[in-house]
Amino acid sequence: MEKYLSEYLEHLGMKGKYTAENIPCEICGSKDLVTVREIISIGKDAFGKLPVVSCKRCGYLFQGPRFNKKFYDDYYSLFYRNVVKGAPDPDQAFIEDQKERGRLLFKRLERYFPERGAVLDVGCSVGTMLIPFIERGWDAYGTDPDIGFVRYGREKMGLPVEAVGAEEMVLSEGRYDFIMILGSLEHVFDPNLTLRLCRKASSGEGLLLLEGRGHPQSASRVYFNHNHHRYFTFNSIELIMMKHGWKPFMTTDEPICGPTRPGGIYSIGKVSDIPSGSEFLDIIESGKREDPQVIIAKYDELDRVHGAK
Repeated sequence: MEKYLSEYLEHLGMKGKYTAENIPCEICGSKDLVTVREIISIGKDAFGKLPVVSCKRCGYLFQGPRFNKKFYDDYYSLFYRNVVKGAPDPDQAFIEDQKERGRLLFKRLERYFPERGAVLDVGCSVGTMLIPFIERGWDAYGTDPDIGFVRYGREKMGLPVEAVGAEEMVLSEGRYDFIMILGSLEHVFDPNLTLRLCRKASSGEGLLLLEGRGHPQSASRVYFNHNHHRYFTFNSIELIMMKHGWKPFMTTDEPICGPTRPGGIYSIGKVSDIPSGSEFLDIIESGKREDPQVIIAKYDELDRVHGAK
């Protein structure tokens, strides 16, 4: 492992048999990548080398080196909330915010839903965004690797949530009418496996809602941070959805879940055919792509505006 990655693990206080490797584009598989930024946030007021790259074929932004799955399992089950929130259990403000976000989401998308159905929340945290669905008679299930937050949701609030990584979910085929992955696809080890599992579990008329941090709110070395392993745009969030068999019909930066997570983008799609590998590449080559040099210029300008060095 390169020295800067070892230093990053030391900074986190994580000791274990972790490895890391450079990976191809998670969307189109290309190995032709360009570095967008090398120095990013690795914690509060701390910065270090952890490169973010862009795919030259489709423009997708992601962290260049990826740690092995054991790192992700350990980090998100045991370390993540302490790093982000400073505590292993949720506070009441967080719980109330999640409840309100769930209420607003249901109100905004209700016209697309059946009267009753089944909902899956991948990366559900405590699980309180499921409450509006449960109150209306939906079957609900949430998954999250964070043991402490899931335990709180199950034991303190009686919610149908389970502590399991996205790649290990065991889901009934064709069960779910609505699947939401809100700000969580950026954190999983393998987004393609996660979406393949969700696609098999989606009903014939099933909907998928993805949320990502799409609009930078700060200088690039703050916006790019070690907790987010990929960074979606309107184009790439639709591409990854299309790749796995959903047809996006609304992609927006309207705050569907309310104003408490600014800078987010959302895409909702309906089950469709899964394209073959060649069909998917044809979609990209026909123009559904972004230019890495344009992306780099955007972050250069963002840094200029924010006075970054």
